[in-house]
Amino acid sequence: MEAGLFLAALLLSCTPIRTSPTTADVCTLQQLAKDKVSYTTVKAVNGCVSRSTVGKPQEVHVLQVKIEKQMWQFQLNVSSAGRTTPPERKVLFVIICDKYCFVTVHSGDLHPTYVSNNLVLGVTDNMSRAFEDTSGEQLVQRVKEHYGGITSFTELKNPHHIHFRVGEDASSPEDCIVQPGFNARRYLQTEFLVQEVKGCTSPGAKKGKEAHILRMQQGPAETSSQPVEVKVNVVCPEAKPLQDLAILLILQSQPSVTWNIDTQRTVSIMASGKHRISRFPSEQLDERVLPDNEQGLIGLAHDKGFDDIASYTDIPSATHVTLELNRCEPEVKTLPPPPAQRPDAVNIVQTFFSLFPPWKCTDDSIEIVMPKMNLQDLNDYITDITLQDPRCRAEQNQTHFVLRRYLGDCHTKLESDILARNKLILTLASSLEQVEVPFECSLPPELRLQLYRTQDFKWPSTTVLEVNKAAYVQVSFRAGSAQRFLDVKECSLQTATEEPQQLLIPPVAPLGQAVTVLKPTEATLGRELHRFSFVYSLAGGGPFPPCATLSCRVAWHVNGSTSVATLEVTLQDTRPPPSSLGIEAVVGITFAAFLIGTLLTAALWCIYSHTRPMAKLQPVATNAPASESSSPNHSIGSTQSTPCSTSSMA
Repeated sequence: MEAGLFLAALLLSCTPIRTSPTTADVCTLQQLAKDKVSYTTVKAVNGCVSRSTVGKPQEVHVLQVKIEKQMWQFQLNVSSAGRTTPPERKVLFVIICDKYCFVTVHSGDLHPTYVSNNLVLGVTDNMSRAFEDTSGEQLVQRVKEHYGGITSFTELKNPHHIHFRVGEDASSPEDCIVQPGFNARRYLQTEFLVQEVKGCTSPGAKKGKEAHILRMQQGPAETSSQPVEVKVNVVCPEAKPLQDLAILLILQSQPSVTWNIDTQRTVSIMASGKHRISRFPSEQLDERVLPDNEQGLIGLAHDKGFDDIASYTDIPSATHVTLELNRCEPEVKTLPPPPAQRPDAVNIVQTFFSLFPPWKCTDDSIEIVMPKMNLQDLNDYITDITLQDPRCRAEQNQTHFVLRRYLGDCHTKLESDILARNKLILTLASSLEQVEVPFECSLPPELRLQLYRTQDFKWPSTTVLEVNKAAYVQVSFRAGSAQRFLDVKECSLQTATEEPQQLLIPPVAPLGQAVTVLKPTEATLGRELHRFSFVYSLAGGGPFPPCATLSCRVAWHVNGSTSVATLEVTLQDTRPPPSSLGIEAVVGITFAAFLIGTLLTAALWCIYSHTRPMAKLQPVATNAPASESSSPNHSIGSTQSTPCSTSSMA
């Protein structure tokens, strides 16, 4: 393999190349997510050093970090390798972020002091407002005035891992004069993750052949010989890495660069500078002139038979570059092999879902929404979608597959409490074969306010507030750390009417007895939780408003600043419907009904008492007096008389 690798690089370096593409070679680069590209550089966006702290009580190093997202995590490794000052020398770091950033510090036996602005989390030595709303030269001047000197100033953008070597250099300038593109080689190396790895594939691309293009853009002052280590790794975390893979590596830079390629694979190499393979250090191949534009480099790969541009990356000047390719051997099945088209169908489905991901992670749930219309371009019909747990099945209607589940269910794995991993299991109609599509999504580090109906805070939450019933409120924050970051200072409810705002926390009358602050809860799903309950009711039992706004103000431990979270809720009445009559009318109707009932009962009794049978009034006498027996009105000659016979005989 070693001879083959060297021969591939030699043949490509001696082959004439083309410097302009044809129309057929043009492909549009799109962002991909399957590969990971990182690079290490000694360059800073801006920076400077000075000797103004030599002889002073401490070194003073300033790190200004600018980030594109609302929340950013990075590591800071501080070492004393090569420092010439005594080990007891004090070191101070001033860390300034323009948005919220979480810093993990590793300093070994050193014990630096850290000062930061109110947007830095994880470093809690000292908070200072003295350096707010400053940057660049203004920040350097303010730090110098505050501490009596400054050792270094470094401005970085979206760093992933910072390696900082403390120490002073008496040969540095007296003043720290900020320079763009500053070379901080003497004290700093920074690792960056490429946020947008792009690629494109031509329709006729052959499987198992892929090109990776790395274009390093250097400044005009970088003309001296510069070695760059390039490592190419093929990995598969869950199975065996793919072996049958042809890789073309195109490295474009200024001719002064020397590329040292470290890989255990057979890789074809085309480089604009000198290059060698780490396993053959004595064999160095001379540079070639490569196109200095995107489509020219893509066309060059096409000329060599590599139509799949698996990655195209632009990076600044760097000392180390790592390409991590996630490629796995196909799973060996003991079942009879599927039809010849099945591997293609599986690959099409997996590629489709990687290009059009239907998943989204919220603070406490995973959501899958897939329009069926988007699946019409597949060669097979999908009958079922589940997560890794088959009980977590997507519901479907005529237009969509929809799934929403609690983040703690369905075999979802959390990494560092900020990344969720799971798999989509797709069932194909033609063969009932199941296709796995692994996915991951970042969990938002945000402050959230949620409302629940029950005291066990059972998922999902609700936006309906029931009147006269206990409601349960949860304030949560995710920061990927077991450390507690906030205190709930105040919560209130403001209805949509002229009714004054009702303060819930701290509890006050008239709601004081209806509000309960619950005991601190252990973090779940990597979130810090604060909970309380309250009962909302209206004084006087009048009509209630249709909606309200629930809001909570929290204070951050790290800097004392405050933030507010709000939740719009709809009010729902649980009281019985009120009567449309007044109390006087109700009493009047009740009395009238009673009086009518009494009179009716008396009338019926009177009628009954006057019409009941005479036989029941007196016994029949056989020897009655003649005056009585001869009376026609009292003749009882017939034994068939009835209560109604009196009226018929009159």
